Order: sequence, then structure tokens, then C-alpha cells
Amino acid sequence: MKFSLLLFSGSANHNSKDWLNNIEQQTLTAQESGFDGIWGAGGHASGDGMLNTTLLLSRLSGKLTDMEFGALYLLPLENPVTLAEEIAALDVLTDGKLTIAVSLGWREFQFKAFGLNPKERLPRFLETLDIMKSLWQETTFKHEGRFYNLEFERGIKKPQQAPHPKILIAANADVGIKRSARIANGWLISTRAKYETIARQSLLHKNALEEYGTEGTIWAWRECYVHESKAKAIETIRPYAEALYADRASLGHARDLPDADRLDTSFDEIVKDRFIIGDVEECVEEIKRYESLGVESIIFRMQWPEMPQELTLNSIKKMKDVIKHFR
Repeated sequence: MKFSLLLFSGSANHNSKDWLNNIEQQTLTAQESGFDGIWGAGGHASGDGMLNTTLLLSRLSGKLTDMEFGALYLLPLENPVTLAEEIAALDVLTDGKLTIAVSLGWREFQFKAFGLNPKERLPRFLETLDIMKSLWQETTFKHEGRFYNLEFERGIKKPQQAPHPKILIAANADVGIKRSARIANGWLISTRAKYETIARQSLLHKNALEEYGTEGTIWAWRECYVHESKAKAIETIRPYAEALYADRASLGHARDLPDADRLDTSFDEIVKDRFIIGDVEECVEEIKRYESLGVESIIFRMQWPEMPQELTLNSIKKMKDVIKHFR
């Protein structure tokens, strides 16, 4: 089992320099605590104050040693040529230790910001990913599609990893999980899925790999907080995480989820079978449940909007005692 930290840093209202200092402090603390990697997942036009994911990881790659890197992209919003070049460069800067995850996206205001129709997100996603794979593997090729008509005579700089960095597809729906088995290197479980759903879908993913004759891994994105007890942990994060989930529910984040995973419910119900939270032993036992499903790597979000840096660092440091159980 591998462990990564998802970078966030609290608030869109932070001074930019303070924000960056917080991010760097979190990454160094994660490295000292035994984390294997760091991830960035800044969306576009989301108002959360996050810097561009690719640029942020590029900066951090020069400060961290022996760490892996990961980046999540909302693929329908991206230009395939620009993103393929940026990811190839980031793979070189991270010495070939990059994994990417790609998502359909769900927030309508982001599609409006780009002048795109959210109903076209799936065909845009598929066409963009197809173009990027071709760019990473070929020099000259033509593409004639629904959204792009492209012709390349000289190609782009190739990634360090051949044929390209590992690609995960972030998916909630069964059809998306089967898609990840067919066209990607792995499935990324979202924070929204509950354990019961994940248990069923992990078997679906395994069967899909057998059906398509492909290989793939399972990664999980989980909320996490380590404290002296579960009660203390929930009390600490409630003012911050509860507000985030209320905002997500109001935006329709539960729209495409199974009924068991809905977000328009109490915070205690949201935490149950979704957060890895409590003291060290409780967190270890919860992680083992995911390990039993075939999850090979977990990305932890350990900070939520407006949560002070000190509280975040406290939990990251306590993860050292959790991680050592899996070494």
C-alpha cells in the first residue's frame, strides 16, 4: 500500500506567498512522515485559490527527493495539445515518477467559464484522451474528430515514461469504472463513494479487466484525519469538512452517485464508511479494509476550506505512525 497527500491549503483568501509556504511545509512534513507522494487537483475557475496543478508540481519537484507525483485534470476543459506537452514536461521534471488522473468534471459553472456544453463532456473527454495518447507515442499523425481536426508533422517532446505516465480514470458510475478498465491503467475512487459501493465496484473493475484482457490498478481518494480519538478527530474537522460537503451537495455533486453515496444528508452519515478518521489504530484498521479490496494506493485529503495550517500538520505528522504499519 502506498500513501500520497493531496495538496489544498485552506483558503482562497490567503496571501499568495503564505499559501505557497503552507503548501511547501505540508509537502516536506509529508515526506518526513513517510508519505510516498503528493498530488495536485486544482480545478479551473473554481474560486478555491489553488494554483495551476502542473506548475505547482513542477516547482515542488525540485524540492522533494524520492517522492512520487500525481495530478488530476478535468479533461473536457483542457486543450489536448497543450496538456499533452505540459504533462510530458512534468514527467521529465519528476524523473518519470508521475501518475495522472483524468475526470469528466461535473460543475456546470466551470463548463460555462470555458463556453462549453456540459452535455458534451463525455465525447470531449474521450477525444481529448485519444489525442494525448497519440501525441505521446507518435511523431506524425492526423486526427479528424468531432471537436478537433489536427495535423502533426513534427510531434511533441515525449514523456520520460514510455509510452506515457500511468493514467487513472476517476469514476463514480459503473460505466465509468468499466471504461477505466478498457482504456486506462487504473481506476481512481472518489471521496464521495462509500465503502459498500467501493466493495461492489472493485469486483466490477476486476471482472472488466478480465473481460477486456487488460491490466489495471485501483487507487482511492479518501478524506483522512488522525487524532487521539475518532470523537476528537470529527470535532476538529467538522467546521471545515461539513461546510465543504454542504457546498458540494448544493451544487449537485450527488447527482450521478448511487443512492447509498448521496451527500444531502447529515455530516455524521457522510463521515461513516467514507472518511478514514480516528486514532492511529482506527485508521490502520480502516486502511486494511481498502487493502482487502485490492486498493494499492490511497490519496489523502487532510485539509478542508479555512482549516488552519497547524491542525493540518498535526494530522500529517501522526500519519507516520499509521504508515509504518504498512512498511
